[in-house]
Amino acid sequence: MLTKSIFTILLVTAPVWCQPQVIATGLPGAQKLILTGRGNFLVSEPAPVPNSGRVSFVTRTGTRRSLIEGLPSGIDVTLAGASGPSAMALRDRTLYLLIGAGDSERSGPPPTSMLNPAGVTSPLFCSILELRFSQDIDTLAGTFRLTMPQQQAMADGAEVTLSDGSGGTAQASVLTRFPIVEPAPGALYKFSNPWGLALTADGKTLYAMDASVNSVAKVDTATGKWRRFVRFPGVPNGTPVGPPVVDAVPTSIRLYGDQLLVSFLTGFPFVPGNARVLAVNPEPGTTEPFIFGLTSAIDVFWREMPTGLSEFYVIEFSANQSANPAPPGRLLRFDQTGMQVVAAPLITPVSMAYDAATKELFVLELRGQILRLQLP
Repeated sequence: MLTKSIFTILLVTAPVWCQPQVIATGLPGAQKLILTGRGNFLVSEPAPVPNSGRVSFVTRTGTRRSLIEGLPSGIDVTLAGASGPSAMALRDRTLYLLIGAGDSERSGPPPTSMLNPAGVTSPLFCSILELRFSQDIDTLAGTFRLTMPQQQAMADGAEVTLSDGSGGTAQASVLTRFPIVEPAPGALYKFSNPWGLALTADGKTLYAMDASVNSVAKVDTATGKWRRFVRFPGVPNGTPVGPPVVDAVPTSIRLYGDQLLVSFLTGFPFVPGNARVLAVNPEPGTTEPFIFGLTSAIDVFWREMPTGLSEFYVIEFSANQSANPAPPGRLLRFDQTGMQVVAAPLITPVSMAYDAATKELFVLELRGQILRLQLP
């Protein structure tokens, strides 16, 4: 068990002290960022055009190519964004890829949601795909493409072989699937939005977080069996705008010793100070306060310092998402001395990854950029 801390934003103790450098562009709609074994990047990118989602391989110098194309994807319920490939977890030559609800949901008579009357464009929405590559991802040279017949075969329980056209192969299958909908009083259905993954060091367990059902599930990577062990309650609104209780909206999940750190955006009207980070105990599925007083928290990361103490970094999608127009986001740092603004402004930040060997922190922006920040 690592030392626990509870932080509340009270005062900015220092000015911005880290200037980000743009190292990659051309990643429209990017959602999640992870590092490969050799310090390059994988970026997930859903697309509104059906089954045009992709995972990009981006070198440390910013060169992009598609690692996987033809992934399940579609225009989301807002008809303005896309849902498809989201969170990823990589261990050796195996990539776990979370797939969102795609175009499954459409708005019904307010405040209800319904299944898309036009049907869905993929049988693989709300699933975790498992891809086992023939060689290290950093050494692959081509692009794997998933076809609709292959998607259907995977949905039927088959394992399919993909080729990248340059000698690399991948065995692709569905590790597990989650319900697309569950009953919801007053709304007909609550649609799933699989959004975060954390893989244990031994590779035996995945923790899958759902941003719409407000839950975390434990998945056995050997069998695909899963169970939800925690659901997050709504958050009091405290304003006359919107419902009295808003969704928690978890946005990221990280391993933290024998606990999990989960960040929360919270739902409309995005009341400043309502967002937070909770520590979650997988057994027995309880939560503890960790960082409070945030606004639109979108990702959390921690590192242990040479002193043995830990410091924590949180991305806020906006410094005040309830404002019109909403100001840009920022990166915050917390330790025993208080809170600091590390970098601002950040435009639509959504995900981050840390390279402990070089002490570089990388931030992914929804608008399609990767930023580099050198930490002390």
